[in-house]
This record gives sequence, C-alpha cells and structure tokens, in this order.
Amino acid sequence: MMTDKTLESISLWYKYKTAVWLKESAETTVVHNIMRVLRAIHGSSDLAYASIPVTSGRFLYELKQRKPLVLANIQIEEAIKHNYSFGWKFVEDIRARRTCPVIFPADLIPVHQKWEQVHFQSLWLSIIAEKCTEVHMAHGWEYSNGASEEFTHVMQLKLGLPKHDNLVFWNTKGLWEVECERMRNILVYDDTGRVLSLSRGCKLIEKSLAWIKKNNFSAPVIKNCLDLLRLTENMLTQNFYQQ
Repeated sequence: MMTDKTLESISLWYKYKTAVWLKESAETTVVHNIMRVLRAIHGSSDLAYASIPVTSGRFLYELKQRKPLVLANIQIEEAIKHNYSFGWKFVEDIRARRTCPVIFPADLIPVHQKWEQVHFQSLWLSIIAEKCTEVHMAHGWEYSNGASEEFTHVMQLKLGLPKHDNLVFWNTKGLWEVECERMRNILVYDDTGRVLSLSRGCKLIEKSLAWIKKNNFSAPVIKNCLDLLRLTENMLTQNFYQQ
C-alpha cells in the first residue's frame, strides 16, 4: 500500500528552505548570495561534502557527563573546538582518498551576523543538493543533529524534488535530467571510505539513540531523522519518485 505522505511533508530540504528563503532578513540575503556564487562556478565536476558534528555529537554528551556543573554555553564552546579539530583531520583523510574538492562546513563562520541552525541547514542542504556528488560521514555522525539530518537529506533526494508555489528547488545551471540523476545518486561514505546505505545508516542511528536514552539524554532531532529515514525507505520500496 502506497504511503499517504507527500515528499513535501517529510522533506528536510523543504522544511529548512521554506523557513529561510521566504523570509526577508540579512541572513537570508547572505544564504541567497552564497548559493549564487556557487552557481556561478562553471566546469566543476565532483564535489564532496564532509558531514561532521559541530555543535552537537557524542563528545558533547560525554562532556555533559564529565562536567555536569559547567554552563551549557561553555560546554558547547568546548565541543565546537573539539569537533573542529576532529573534522579537520577527517577532511585530510578524505583528501587522501579522493581527488575532488571537499567542503568543510565548520569553516563557515558568518561575520557580523548571528546565524541559527535553520540558516546553516538551509544553506548546507541546498549546497549538497545543488552541487555535490558525494557526502562523507565522520565517525560518530549518528550522534550529531546536523550530520543525521544531512544523511537523511541525501536519502530523501532519491525520492525526487519537493515542490512549492513560490520556491524553485531545482536551481542549478545544469540540464534538468542530468541534475536530477546526480541528486538521486549522491554517494554516501562512512569515515573509512565504505559506501553507507540507508539501512546501515538507520542501524547506526538506532544504536546511537539507545546509547543516548541509556545515559538519560534525549535527541528528538535524531529520532525524527530515524522516522523520516524509515518513511523514505518505505516510499522507495513503493517506487515513489517525484519529477
């Protein structure tokens, strides 16, 4: 039986893009212009995205256990510093295996603006969809809110593109058929360079959620990703694809 869910109702790209692109703000203008600069680059072929924990992840959970009396903002600052160093090493590992350029999201620090998660995710999900051919998941990605959403986003691209009356989700400079095929076939690798499937990704998230619950934490964003991945898997089984 075909699921009654629409792509728009489950798409993380739809969720974040509609929240940012339709709002007039300085942050929205910057996101727009970053995408326009990237679209102005012609002749690029393969582009990799390094998906890493930034403001969340297992290190932060364990830090909260070790230093429960430290203020939350200090804990996050320490986690960001750790995750940046960890992520930089991961990028070096990717470059040792691959010859294509690699996007390291932790290097984007907006100047004179205070971005929220919605701004970062609306940008990164659009970059992955419009420009990337592969995504590399860092070790422990399944404990990270942002990385779990990025993995989910790539899997949802296999269902096609969302539709909106006032937004265009296909806005690349390539041919429609070619770009749809690229989005549909973005490769996902784990930290060892092994292809990471939807089903294996679900199993990793299930294990992370069990650990998080056992240690008396909650992770609603990651839990939502697992639910969305299961819906995606079901829709793929039903041969759902939206042109």
